[in-house]
Amino acid sequence: MSEDNFDLSDTDVENPSAKEETSSDRPSAQSYIFLSDSVGSLTPTARCILDELKDWHKRLEKHGSKEKHASYLLTVDKLPEALGKYTNLGTQGRTENSIYHALRQILDIDHRGQNRAAYAYPYLIRNGSKIASKIALVAPQNENKTDTQPYRQACFRFSQDLIKVLLDNRAKKGRNWDEENPGSLLLQKNKEGNTWLYPKLGSLEAEISSLVRKGFGNLPYIPMPDFLQDFTEFAREQNLALPILADYHIVIDELNILPDGSFKRLPEVVNQILAHMNGLEHFTKDQLTKLAKDAKYESFLATFSDYLSKPKFSSLESKMNPEEEVKKFLSIIENFPYPMEKGNRSLSVKETIELSVKILKRLSEEKGSVLNRKDDSIYGTVKNAVIAKIPEHTKNHNTLLRIDFEEEVAKAGITSEEKANEYIKRLKDDVFSDHSYYEEKLPDGRSVYYVVDHGYMAAVIHKLAFEGRTNPEYKKQLGYAKIINHKLSNPKHPELNNKLKPELIAKLNADVKNMEVEELEKERSNEIRSRFNVVPGILTFVVSTLIFITGAYYLRSAMPIFFGVPFSVVLGFMAAIYFREKSTEEIREDIKNSGKFSGIGDWGKPTYQSSSSSSSYEDETENSKKDEKLSNIYKAADNFVFPKRFNKITDKVLDPKSLRSRIYENLDNIKRNNMTLGKEKDNDKVASTVEYAVLQSVSTVVIPDDVAIRDLPNTILINRNDMKSALFRGQLADHYREEMNKKKFDKKLVKYYTYLINTIEMEYYKYLPKKRV
Repeated sequence: MSEDNFDLSDTDVENPSAKEETSSDRPSAQSYIFLSDSVGSLTPTARCILDELKDWHKRLEKHGSKEKHASYLLTVDKLPEALGKYTNLGTQGRTENSIYHALRQILDIDHRGQNRAAYAYPYLIRNGSKIASKIALVAPQNENKTDTQPYRQACFRFSQDLIKVLLDNRAKKGRNWDEENPGSLLLQKNKEGNTWLYPKLGSLEAEISSLVRKGFGNLPYIPMPDFLQDFTEFAREQNLALPILADYHIVIDELNILPDGSFKRLPEVVNQILAHMNGLEHFTKDQLTKLAKDAKYESFLATFSDYLSKPKFSSLESKMNPEEEVKKFLSIIENFPYPMEKGNRSLSVKETIELSVKILKRLSEEKGSVLNRKDDSIYGTVKNAVIAKIPEHTKNHNTLLRIDFEEEVAKAGITSEEKANEYIKRLKDDVFSDHSYYEEKLPDGRSVYYVVDHGYMAAVIHKLAFEGRTNPEYKKQLGYAKIINHKLSNPKHPELNNKLKPELIAKLNADVKNMEVEELEKERSNEIRSRFNVVPGILTFVVSTLIFITGAYYLRSAMPIFFGVPFSVVLGFMAAIYFREKSTEEIREDIKNSGKFSGIGDWGKPTYQSSSSSSSYEDETENSKKDEKLSNIYKAADNFVFPKRFNKITDKVLDPKSLRSRIYENLDNIKRNNMTLGKEKDNDKVASTVEYAVLQSVSTVVIPDDVAIRDLPNTILINRNDMKSALFRGQLADHYREEMNKKKFDKKLVKYYTYLINTIEMEYYKYLPKKRV
């Protein structure tokens, strides 16, 4: 929604003194309005307005409405039409000027409402895409007096939602300050036509008054102190306004902070200080200089002139820290000896400056709270970013997310160590209240945390179990994930795996058990091989036994066999031990101890001193550069070819034809993401290069000829990370099942989709590209 941002640039400023009149400048309005005892003293227009108000209330009662509601009340904008039926008024009695003076009479503006016969209170409405105001009127009805409180409360209650919208929007947008002369907002023409300083024009009360003013249409503005009081009380209760004086509030704005901790936009309180400084400078330069010249205060003139000649607030940093400039300026003007003169000019200047100084001091006092609000704002940004990252990372990667809370808070630019420690603790509490974690102690005594969205726990363990067979980091995470899962399972956490389908959970758990069995068998086999090499042992036993059998044959005696078989067993056992497969550590130790291989460094990496080895190394380097180049091209294209946001799961599954189409659709974006491609002008060449890079980096499923169908793709291309994600595979398989069920009477289609489902669910690991060495 758009709204009038209650900017004073379009406000009537013919009578600025009226703007100063707020609830603190007058006695509190009485709660009751009374039937007028001096009807004869009222103008004909005023009497007609009161009669119309009474008729209005009677019509409401006739319809049986006892509820006090803003929309039921007569408003000022409807008066000209309502007075049209009073033929005794004449044309003159229905003019805007007559209506204005009649309102002043019945509201008793001249006597501050002590004997008022009517009550006026504004309320806000939607006017298209903007917010407008209407001025409701209430008069005494059947009884001698009428309580205005129910009407006041009904109108304000009706306006509350829109007031919240106004304040929220004002907090986000800020005010349209003139950067060169922010004080121009406070300088207006007075009745004599001279420029004067009105410090309270910077207040929230003045801003909202400009919106209420429009409810009077072409009539002159009549101050609404009750509404201003209710408005500012509500704003304070909602923590949306800060009191500077009893009748001067400022909006508590949303701080607009860059990632490095600096301000993108100056806070409201700082802009207020700069505006009052600038306005007061212009006013004192004009008025105090005149008074000083008339009184011949040469010393003041010299000091003041010297201060004004020096540049101030030349940088954003100096604007953010205006306190010193404020002190210097106030020390000069506060001690000014105002001369006694005829008339009130000197007194008026003094009162205006003292009010401005009072506001400026209070603003400077409140400025210190901005830094605390800045840190609170930064913390909110950090918290939201970290908490949002956990479910997203878990869902997309199916791994634990490593978080260093000290690092997250430190890079956000928190200003004090005490605040940083407080926010680290708060961030941990906020994260751990919704997500599960494992704490890992680092050698330096600090801790890092592996955090997971436990709604995907089964998928995470499945992914880590599969990847952990070749990746030490994932193997470590698998251990942490199992600890987390055990804690959540005993007793079972209600949110454990709640983001996965039950049938998928069962399948994932079964796959993990199978992988664990395979891993256990592999470990046992490796352990046996590390102790014995069965093949050399058996060969040695067989050869030794044959020798003894041959000897027994030639000696024609059974003795060689009797003694030879046990000997062969022992010899085969020793050979199995001797020829066992050594561990990497043992091989490394042997290489170090031998001293024969000076050309081999740590872990057996050659130093490439010979020409042939050098050539081999260059080839390897060239291949490595080529792979890296292709990898960078694929990274530039990945998000566009396989978008992270998609409407249906098949948007992330391509065939060669749709791959080329998607590359051409996003070619400009891909070129912008890769400098090498960006320099190439031949788009066909770029597209071919990108296509080649993608094909080298994705999972390619080729449908066998006996399964392939003419009108359906016979080659499927899937992002490697998607293929590794159990969640993605489950969703894709479910989609293919739905398609198969739709065509369950077509045997060829059933065979086609069955092959895809089996491939995606059971044989997916065959299509995961192996990393190049």
